[in-house]
Amino acid sequence: MSRPLLTALSLACILILTAFQPYAPPEPPDTVTDRAWQATAQNSSVDIVVTALGYPDLSAARTLPTKAAKTKFVTDALLVHADRAQAQLRTELGARGLRYLPLWISNQILVKAANRDDVLWLGNRADVAKVDVDEQVKGIEARLEKRDWGRAKSPISNLQSPSAIEWGVQRVNAPQVWAQGYTGQGIVVANLDTGVRWDHDALKPKYRGWNGSVADHNYNWFDPTAFATAPVDVNGHGTHTTGTAVGDDGAGNQIGVAPGAQWIACRNMAGPSGIGSVALYTACFQFALAPTDVAGNAPDPGRGADITSNSWGCDPAFGEAGCEVPTALITVTQTLRDAGVMVVASAGNNGGSGCRSVVNAPGMLDQAFAVGATSSDANNTIASFSSRGPSSLTGKVKPDLVAPGVSVRSAQRSAVNAYGNSSGTSMAAPHVAGVAALVWNAAPWLRGNVDMTEAILRASARPLSDPTTCFGTPGSATPNNTYGYGLIDAQAAVTVALSIVPVTSAPPQADPNAPITFTLTSQNGLSVTLQNVVLTSTLPASATLITSSPPGTLSGNAISWQVPSLAPSATLSATFVVSTTELGTIGNSGVLLSADGLATTVPGKTASTLVTGPRTPRAYLPLIAHE
Repeated sequence: MSRPLLTALSLACILILTAFQPYAPPEPPDTVTDRAWQATAQNSSVDIVVTALGYPDLSAARTLPTKAAKTKFVTDALLVHADRAQAQLRTELGARGLRYLPLWISNQILVKAANRDDVLWLGNRADVAKVDVDEQVKGIEARLEKRDWGRAKSPISNLQSPSAIEWGVQRVNAPQVWAQGYTGQGIVVANLDTGVRWDHDALKPKYRGWNGSVADHNYNWFDPTAFATAPVDVNGHGTHTTGTAVGDDGAGNQIGVAPGAQWIACRNMAGPSGIGSVALYTACFQFALAPTDVAGNAPDPGRGADITSNSWGCDPAFGEAGCEVPTALITVTQTLRDAGVMVVASAGNNGGSGCRSVVNAPGMLDQAFAVGATSSDANNTIASFSSRGPSSLTGKVKPDLVAPGVSVRSAQRSAVNAYGNSSGTSMAAPHVAGVAALVWNAAPWLRGNVDMTEAILRASARPLSDPTTCFGTPGSATPNNTYGYGLIDAQAAVTVALSIVPVTSAPPQADPNAPITFTLTSQNGLSVTLQNVVLTSTLPASATLITSSPPGTLSGNAISWQVPSLAPSATLSATFVVSTTELGTIGNSGVLLSADGLATTVPGKTASTLVTGPRTPRAYLPLIAHE
């Protein structure tokens, strides 16, 4: 056979064999997770989370002096990084007709309804670090309907009679703080939950989006689950928890711990069962940091929340995508902490399984302040369902402390005047969010200082003990893994926070040219040592400075004293002596204390002295009779 014929036959065989080779499906890129690949196996459309490259260093925010400065620094750094890392990706997602939500707080993008081709395209991009799925686990829908938010719910009337100040609000000593004039004014609490019935009688007046006549939901409400343009709650959980933090209808239903505070909200759990995911939880933390319009555009850190109330756990058992990774929410919760936003979270309702039942984020994270639940009895007995520590992730003591969580009466979504009882650590957490609002209202120099605020709440809590020893920590210790540091106490916390306020004393009365001593005193009731402490006072007008002790620094009409540090419980005391020739009242002014770690300077209290001259006998002239 000739060579040309053999060559032709060989080529034909190769073509035949090639033609009959079975189709080999493409392999997933290394950046695509197995579950994202499997979820799109039949070219199904699923929501996916795309992680871009890198993350900025936010640690410099921790040393900034104010909450506003911290929040702006963090937001600006995140937006700049995400805009750079995601610019081309966002452009091309739009060109493909895909709807997406930038999660710049975590340098991610939530992409809606992506198919296999989209996943393959994303996984092969050089600017993508990871592609994962964001959807409920298949086959779990039947279990979702059984999710019990409240635990131990009892049949109740939706129109319960007003109970004046609710027992939980009284138990944390909030009314005593109200009596001092602090009800949470100027503080914004973000409820991140199933949504809120915003027009409820006890909530509408506290909603930042309501000005008394019209509502503006932009920058006050966001819904990454369904993009509803006005607050809605199809579950009821978020309405109830918002009420416990700030609610008051002005007609006897005093259900909230901080009724002078305002609330905003973000729905991070969808549907009647309230199901979330790491992406949805992240989207709402992002909104709390820098709220947007209702479409998710134009973030504004200047309107960010001070405190987030989180009565939920990122639970993989309920099909919440991404929650099986226990560290999934560490980055975003630490980011809020760096930005001066306090993250308050429920410890969980898994107490029936005993120790180490704080198993879900954010409650198990160091970055969140975890709250257990107590009963209404006089002993503040731990609720049977309240999760016990230590944290399953870190091994550290959890919860941080406890608050009322059994038969807590608050707002319900069924009507604008509906109220009802629920139980759970979900009910305990908003008590603590409200107390934090009271403390920041009373002591604005602590606003944004999350570390110091949490230290005050722990130090001022009422210690409680339990016979249970969890992982070597006896229940008689403080803290312990049942009660943490104890029951939160708003009055004690505010007292500690205000202990640092400088107070001036002076004699009530003095003679002209006599020495008058003014004494300034400030005690560090905080549990941390203050650094670079400066105490300043403006001298009384028309007075002459004679001396000061210890020697102060005079600048114009102000005298100041500086000490390198002030330890917990230590007292800073200074005096200055003046004299005056003028009669009348003289006093100091401009009393201020500053220190590293305090968000703002602490204004102090002044004193005055009445200067009177020696008494001059009054001459009485004789009466002269005129004829």
